[in-house]
Amino acid sequence: MGAAALAIGAIVLLWLLLAGGEDSPDPAGDVAPAPPTEPEATPNPVGGADELSSEELVDQVLLVGFDGSGEGSRIVKDVGNRELGGVLILASNWDGKAEGEKLIEAIREAGAEGGPTAPLIATDQEGGPYRALDDLPPAQREIEIGDRGSAEAAEKWARGTAEALAELGIDLNLAPVADVATLDSPIADRAFSDDAAVAAEMTAAAVTACGQTEVACAVSHFPGLGAASQDTADGPATVGLDSATLRTRDLVPFEAAFDAGAPAVVVSHGLYSSFDAVTPASLLPAITTDLLREEAGFEGLAISDDIGAGAITASSTPGAAAVEAINAGIDLVQVADPNDVQPVRRALLAAVEDGTLNEERLREAAGRVLALKRELAATKREGAPKQEERRKGDRKQGSRGKGGGAEGDSAKGGGGKDGGAKGSDGRGGRGAKAGR
Repeated sequence: MGAAALAIGAIVLLWLLLAGGEDSPDPAGDVAPAPPTEPEATPNPVGGADELSSEELVDQVLLVGFDGSGEGSRIVKDVGNRELGGVLILASNWDGKAEGEKLIEAIREAGAEGGPTAPLIATDQEGGPYRALDDLPPAQREIEIGDRGSAEAAEKWARGTAEALAELGIDLNLAPVADVATLDSPIADRAFSDDAAVAAEMTAAAVTACGQTEVACAVSHFPGLGAASQDTADGPATVGLDSATLRTRDLVPFEAAFDAGAPAVVVSHGLYSSFDAVTPASLLPAITTDLLREEAGFEGLAISDDIGAGAITASSTPGAAAVEAINAGIDLVQVADPNDVQPVRRALLAAVEDGTLNEERLREAAGRVLALKRELAATKREGAPKQEERRKGDRKQGSRGKGGGAEGDSAKGGGGKDGGAKGSDGRGGRGAKAGR
């Protein structure tokens, strides 16, 4: 009986092997080789905003000024403790190239040790007397370049500046000025031209040159400050242009800059009568979101002019204005005065807590700051020309014809050589200037 059972079992086993042989892989020879594995992508050192706490989000949307000029400045310790959006080096912080290089290196090292999102190191280097770092190019003002009427000259001028800044480790320059300014404008000699077409050509050339380096340039002062009644650093500045003139003249250089791939834009504090005669552009959704994003199609980083400028403090506080600016669509708030930094930070945190500041909007703003940081990190890895082409291809095409406004903000956005700001998100833009 046992032998019969064994024989039957052997027959069944043989039948199963023969029946399933065609479908059952042979581990010794019939298994198809596994497809080659793709190498794992190198993790990006800069993460997104989704996992950040409220405090971390607030820090990411601040571009802060600081006291001191050496590598022992308090800002170095602050950067090691907090992941700031950016640090603004102004004339008061600059003791010349040799000492400045040590300061920048100390900030960068502290930022690397403090977390994965080191701050953008920014400055305000327009040209001539309008530059924070007075021993670095450009020695010539924009008006001098514009008077040549040569886009090639503008490109060479901008490239020399960007390369000098990149060599020192600067990430972001709040320039060039894209305003269309006549000779009686408060920012007359800071602009390329009083002719929109010339200004546009020059601005686009400057942005293109900057895009071929490892420095991001932020064009200013959107939507145009050439027709402002005074410098916004000094107080409220009215831009009385009608909507049609604003679009056909003042916006033209910005659109050219955005088309050329500008990664950032500085939004002015001007009062544009065709939009809202009492609210600065930087605090006005109709300009900072509708005109800039929806109509002009800009997808980069929007930076406010100095939130402590006279145009703001005449009717508000830097802290309250910062909350309004983020809600309106600003991504990075420029706080040039070190004394304003903590009040602004506290105001933003309180506004998140009580719901006055939309946390989703804050997260979007921080995300754009982080996007520019990623862009710059990629530029250093892949090379600036490749990044420049990608930015141009990625820019959203916006429709034109909404809203209206006036030219805007005067002088250097919030405050002359030491103060004004300019603004934007990852890299992507459009804009330029005209001639005199």
